Amino acid sequence: MDFLLRFVLVDIPEAFLLLTISLAMFNHSVFEKKKQAFYFSILFSIAGEVLSVLDVPYQPKVLLMFLITASIILLLYRFNILKSVFIGMTAICSMIISESIVIMIFNSQQIYFEQMLSSTMQTITIRALYLGIFVLITIILRITKFDIHRLLPQNRYNRYLFLLVLVGSVEFLLILFLNTSFFLRDNNSDLLAFYSPTFQLLFQLLILALFIVIVILFRIYLNLTINRVEEETGTPYLNSIHDLVTAIRSIKHDSLNHYTAINGFLKKGYVDLAKEYVEQLLQETVTVEKSVDSSSQVLESIKNPAVSSLLQSKMEVCLAERIALSMNIKTVSQFSQIKTYDLIKVLGNLFDNAIRATSYELEENRFIRLEWGQSEGEHYLMIENSGPTIPKDKLPGVFQPGYTTKKGGEGGLGLVIVKTVIDRYGGRIHVRSEEGVTSFRISFLSR
Repeated sequence: MDFLLRFVLVDIPEAFLLLTISLAMFNHSVFEKKKQAFYFSILFSIAGEVLSVLDVPYQPKVLLMFLITASIILLLYRFNILKSVFIGMTAICSMIISESIVIMIFNSQQIYFEQMLSSTMQTITIRALYLGIFVLITIILRITKFDIHRLLPQNRYNRYLFLLVLVGSVEFLLILFLNTSFFLRDNNSDLLAFYSPTFQLLFQLLILALFIVIVILFRIYLNLTINRVEEETGTPYLNSIHDLVTAIRSIKHDSLNHYTAINGFLKKGYVDLAKEYVEQLLQETVTVEKSVDSSSQVLESIKNPAVSSLLQSKMEVCLAERIALSMNIKTVSQFSQIKTYDLIKVLGNLFDNAIRATSYELEENRFIRLEWGQSEGEHYLMIENSGPTIPKDKLPGVFQPGYTTKKGGEGGLGLVIVKTVIDRYGGRIHVRSEEGVTSFRISFLSR
């Protein structure tokens, strides 16, 4: 009768709560699949009782329960092997932690393991406290809607991070076994027979082996992270170099046209026309050089070398396309909270759109103005350019996929990327287009 009561009132609720905690780690409810939850509770409880009847020592019993739990989860819920193992690990860790807390609470009252189950009332109190800890953990996880996936972004780099966490969890579990065995050994003479040096040496060797695996996994993950950072930071420089080469080719092509025109004037004896043409070129060159010098001085205040390189390349493109570029940077932060890779996406796409828009204007009307500043309440970036006016009814759709001002109708993803990045960092972006002038303004609240 006692066995039946313990099985129904303790073992099954324990199994059900452990499953609830494990599924809550992935923000799953145990009631989503009630039949599987029922079968798990029965099988887990039976396995625990069988191992108790066979008088299996504490540590091997816990390891066997871990393997049994993962296998049952894999069989009933059809999760992948890693998720099943993680769920099994969570269940067993929860069980050990709860046991340790109960023991520490009673030991603090000078009640040790041999005395804890000496009376019926004390036994009921221990079991109620044991299950109550599970209920508390479950409530916390469900209220916070905890999801382990949020901590592990799904990409190929973090597969190794997941394995690193998983192996680290296994090692933590083994270390917890050893600490628990030391704790129980001092207060329970029955465990001394199972606490042999050979048995403990086996656990220590296993912990050492897992530590070596952790070091290897960490090294692989670190190398992957370094390679990813190099790729992300290297791409902006490659794009900048491509823009510079394109600008140089454009300037070379324009220079060749100017030399051809001057040579034609001289061959036909139109010296005055040649002189006038050269003076006009010199005047334009002086104006452009002043603009370039002013922009170059501004670039010196930019701390991020990737951003400085990008703006330098865009400045050369503007020079080649006869676009008057002015830059006014009045902030020292320059969106330091945004990763360089994302900041390059924003600036690159906005500048490319601005340059493309000015191509529809006459050369004397082409301009782009960049202002980067901050006020008491916000940090902001504004890029303004000449070009076709965007109709008011079209403004709300400029950040939607497919919107483009290209004549061929291709593209339409640049502003989508910009909006996605700004939203990710909690910023705002506003577009205004009136009387042939379009501006995009990005802002972040000051903290």
